[in-house]
Amino acid sequence: MYHRVRTLGIAVGFIIAAVANSSVLACEATEMATTPDGFIHKVVAGSDKIKVFKTPAGKEEAYVMELLQPYFVICEAGDYFKITDVPADTVEEAMAGNVGYVPKGQSHLWPTREALAFSDIAFLEDRPEIVAWDEEAVLKKFMESGNKKLHPPAFQEDLKSTRKRERSTRPYPVLGSQTYKFRKVADKRVYKVLLPAALPAEARIEIKKGDIEQTKKALQAATIVVVFDATGSMAAFATETARTIAGAVKSLDPDVVKKSTMGFVFYRDVGDAENLVELSPLPIEDAAKALNEAAGLMTGGGDAAEPVLDAIYFATHLYNWGQHGRRILIGVLNDDAKPTTEGTLDPKGRIPAGLDVNAVAKGVFEANIPVITVQAGPNFGPNLETVMQPLADNTGGKFIRWDSGATQKSIALAVTNKMSEAATSSVAEGKETLSKMEFDYRGYASIPLAVLDGEKLDRLRRNGVDFNIDLGAGGVLVREGYMVENNDLLEPKIQIEKETLQGLINLYSVLGTTGVDSEAFLRSAGEAIAAIAGEDYDKTETISELIRKNLGIEFRSDLLKFKLEYLDTLNREERLKYSKRIQDAGNILAKYLDANLAEFDSNPAVWMPIAALP
Repeated sequence: MYHRVRTLGIAVGFIIAAVANSSVLACEATEMATTPDGFIHKVVAGSDKIKVFKTPAGKEEAYVMELLQPYFVICEAGDYFKITDVPADTVEEAMAGNVGYVPKGQSHLWPTREALAFSDIAFLEDRPEIVAWDEEAVLKKFMESGNKKLHPPAFQEDLKSTRKRERSTRPYPVLGSQTYKFRKVADKRVYKVLLPAALPAEARIEIKKGDIEQTKKALQAATIVVVFDATGSMAAFATETARTIAGAVKSLDPDVVKKSTMGFVFYRDVGDAENLVELSPLPIEDAAKALNEAAGLMTGGGDAAEPVLDAIYFATHLYNWGQHGRRILIGVLNDDAKPTTEGTLDPKGRIPAGLDVNAVAKGVFEANIPVITVQAGPNFGPNLETVMQPLADNTGGKFIRWDSGATQKSIALAVTNKMSEAATSSVAEGKETLSKMEFDYRGYASIPLAVLDGEKLDRLRRNGVDFNIDLGAGGVLVREGYMVENNDLLEPKIQIEKETLQGLINLYSVLGTTGVDSEAFLRSAGEAIAAIAGEDYDKTETISELIRKNLGIEFRSDLLKFKLEYLDTLNREERLKYSKRIQDAGNILAKYLDANLAEFDSNPAVWMPIAALP
C-alpha cells in the first residue's frame, strides 16, 4: 500500500486501540451529547491518522479526522463516539455533516470553547517558537523562578516542521486554564492545551509513481502575476516594462523561460471603465506582448489613491493561478494607495471591505506568496510607503521605490531584474531539491523532508501530488501540554454561535436595567439566565459560574461573579454605578456582533477573541 510512514521516531502507541466487537449496535439520539455541565461534547483526534468508521464495528472507513479540528459527539456506542464535523444544535443538523464512529481511546476531550490562535503580529517567519511543559509540577517551578534552563519545557516547536504542516492544524484547543504568579510578582494565565508534536527532520516524503512528473513541474516552475495600476498615467511605464521584459527573455536561461509564466491583474478605481481585468498566465514572451498591448488601453484615473490592497487580495485569493510552480506577486502602483480595502473592485463582491495592509499581508503570507511592490512614478502620496513597504516586508518580498534620480527606464529595469531573479532562483532551487530525490526498489520516489519547506509542499498539494506528510498520513501525534500566555504570539479565542452571543448581550442588557421594580427586575433577569443555563438552573451559583458551566465560557473579569439577588440589595447609587459597568460590557459584545454580522450569518460558529469578552 502506498502510504508507508517513514517518519522515524514518532510514537503513536495509543493509536492501536481495541476494535469494538461487531455486535455493538449503532447509537441513536434525539439530542446532542453534552458534558455534565451541559456544554456540547467535543473531541479532537489523537493524531492525524485517526480513522472514523461507518459503524461501531470499526471495519469500513468513513473518513480520517483532521488534526486539532473539533468534532461534535452525537451519542456513545460502547467504546465508540458517534461524531460529526458540524457544530450543530440538533441531531438533524449534525447528520448533515460527516458522521461516523471513532474509538474513544483515540481521541481527546475538548471541554471548553477556547483555543489559542496566532495573533496578527506573529505570522512572520521569525516569530518565537511555541514551548510547552507536560508536567504541572515542573511548570510551577518555572513560574516561581523564571529559569527555563533549570525547569525546561518538554515540547519546543520546530518552526521548519510547523511550516511543513497545513495552517489548518492550528489553533490549539484549550482544555482548561488558571492563573499563576510569575516570579511571585506578575499574574500569568497558564493554558492546558492540545498541541501537535513536531515531525522529525529525518523524515522523508514518498511520492506515487504517477505523480513524479507532476512533482518535477511543480518544484521547478514559477508563475509571476503582476498587479498593475492601469490608469492613464501608467501607459508609458507599461510600455517600458514590456520592452525590458522582452529584452530579458533573450538573456535568460532557456530552461527558465520555458518553465516560467506570467499573468496580470489590471486594476483601476471604482467609476473607471473596466476597473478590474485579469489575464491568465502566459509564456513570458507572450506576456510581454500582452502588457504592451494593454498599455494602449490604459485610461481613466484622476483619483490619486488606487485600491492596490483590493487588487492584491484578488490576486492572492480569487485569481486563477493554475497549477505548477512558485507563486510570486508584483504590485505596481503610481502616486498613492487606498489605506484599506474598498470591497468594490470585484464585481462578485468577494473582497471584504476595511482590511488594512497587515490583514492583507497576512493572507498573502499564509498563501506562501512573496510580494514585490513597485512605486512606478515620482509622486509620493501619504499612504504609498505605509502600504507598499509592509506588503513587501511582511511577505518576504521587496519594495522597489522611486528614489532620487530614478526614471521610468531604471524602475522598469529593476522590476524586470527582480522578476528574472525570482524565476531563475525558483527553477534552480527546484533542480537542487529534485537532485535529492531517491528511488526505492519499487520505483517510488522519496525526498528528504529537510530540503522541503512549507511553500514547496504547498505547491505539491496544489498540483494534486499525493505524499505521506499530509493530513491523514503524517504521523503527527497530538499531546497535552501547559503553555504560558504570550499575547504577542498566541491569542486566546472562543468558538461562539450567533444565538449564544445574542443571549449574552440580552443578559447584560437586562442586568444593566435601572428604574424598574425589584420583582420585575428579578423576573426578567431570571428569564435571561434561564435562556442560557436552562429553566432549572442552580440559583445558589453565581451568574459567571452558570455561564462557565453551561456555555464553556470564562469571562476575563469578575463582573458577573455574584448571585442574582445581589443587585437587588444595592442602594440606588451603588446600583447605578454597577449597572453602568454592566451596560458598558454589554455594549462591547453588541459592537463585536454588529462588526462581524456577515461572518456570524454565514458560519455555524465564529472564532471570537477572548479580548472581546467582559
